[in-house]
Amino acid sequence: MKKFFIVIALLPLFAMGQPHYSQVLKDIEAKNPTLLAASKQAEADKATAHVGFLIPNPEVEAAYFIGSPSEIGNRWDLSVSQSFEMPSVIIRRARLRNLQSDAANISYQMLRNATLLEAQQLCADLVYYRNVAQVYSRRCSSAIRLAQLYQKRYDAGDCSILEYNRAQMNLADVQNRAAQAALLEDHAIHELRTLMNDDSYVFNETDYLPVKVEPSFEQWYAELEMRNPQLRQLDNAASQHHQQSQLAKAEWLPEMSVGYASENVVGEVFRGVKVGLSIPIWSQPRAVKAAKLQYEASQEAFDAQRTQLFTHLRCMFHRHEALIRNVGNLRTAFSQFGGVQLLDKALEAGEISLEEYLQQVDFYYDFEIQIWDAAHELEQLHLQLYSVEL
Repeated sequence: MKKFFIVIALLPLFAMGQPHYSQVLKDIEAKNPTLLAASKQAEADKATAHVGFLIPNPEVEAAYFIGSPSEIGNRWDLSVSQSFEMPSVIIRRARLRNLQSDAANISYQMLRNATLLEAQQLCADLVYYRNVAQVYSRRCSSAIRLAQLYQKRYDAGDCSILEYNRAQMNLADVQNRAAQAALLEDHAIHELRTLMNDDSYVFNETDYLPVKVEPSFEQWYAELEMRNPQLRQLDNAASQHHQQSQLAKAEWLPEMSVGYASENVVGEVFRGVKVGLSIPIWSQPRAVKAAKLQYEASQEAFDAQRTQLFTHLRCMFHRHEALIRNVGNLRTAFSQFGGVQLLDKALEAGEISLEEYLQQVDFYYDFEIQIWDAAHELEQLHLQLYSVEL
């Protein structure tokens, strides 16, 4: 059976740095009712996995017989016996219980990872919406100044009605976009507070943490593969079926019972040792075959999921690398722009037309939002790639 092997030398790499929005994640684990309930359920499931016996309970039998005719007297029997399975059966059954207990932990970890990832994604959305709202706030200020300028010009007869209307329509359009961005921000904080189970929760971050470029996909994947909860769940299922297959084979061995027996009749007492042997002839061959087929099916599912995960993460990894470069290039290019102040002066001096001004201003602010679009996509992709570290 294929297994994961954890390289001890790589483990310190997982401890490098805190995950994004670490304080939010701590608060989620402390407050989210679904996670709190799932944690208790996982403990209950682990306890349930160990319910039952590894060794059969001892058996005690007693009987009292009334003789007929009465002259022969009465008789009573007593026997105490203990059944013993082969050591290999007990070992396999204990391993299976441990795997079932591990499965409860893995199920909880999958829910925990999904919940924490959702919280991180909401935080990433909030940072994005806040910065977009700030861009539109500055753009609104510029649009208000423009509308006031053309109001004065129109009142003085220095511009046409078309230019005046164009300035007013530009202001209405920018205000509408700013309102939409504010609504999206409000929705995201509401979703985060719902997840947190705290209607007054405050999230103040306004920027993304820098992300690192991994040396190679193969090295990165080798370090994280064994921590993927979906693969761990499938590997656990395959291991359980393997143990069930081995247990079914071991249960084919005879089961012995040893005990004490006593028979008492009038004037006579018989005491001694009782030995029994149970031979599983009829049902066990089918049980072994069924367990083997279950193991083969679960191993195939594990291998298929592992291949799909490798391909999917490789595509995401290369997209992540490209986005890091793209965001860096966009920010470098944007830093070379002179802002809208020069455009304002040129418009007021009559050096450019209103339409040229609006085109340049739209390009400037749209370019800034484009940077946040790319940064937001990068952040979301980064969170998904590293969600197994939560």
